[in-house]
Amino acid sequence: MLSVRLDEETEDRLQGVCRRLGLTKSQAVKQSLEQWLEGFEPAPDAFDLGVDLFDQGGSAEPPADPQRRRIWERLHDKYRPG
Repeated sequence: MLSVRLDEETEDRLQGVCRRLGLTKSQAVKQSLEQWLEGFEPAPDAFDLGVDLFDQGGSAEPPADPQRRRIWERLHDKYRPG
């Protein structure tokens, strides 16, 4: 359990906002604290965010267009491991 002492001005401001939003002071403080704490959590890894967008390891098929196929083959030969 946590108790927090607020100065009179801050408590009056909190009470006014709570009245307008239809919240209790406890609800407002819990929501605010939750948002504040989320700011300290590490950002998700970029790979984890886009894993469904990345190539799943399959080989690309050569293009049907002869000119594009020649380019594809040159690049494939240049960057082929081994």
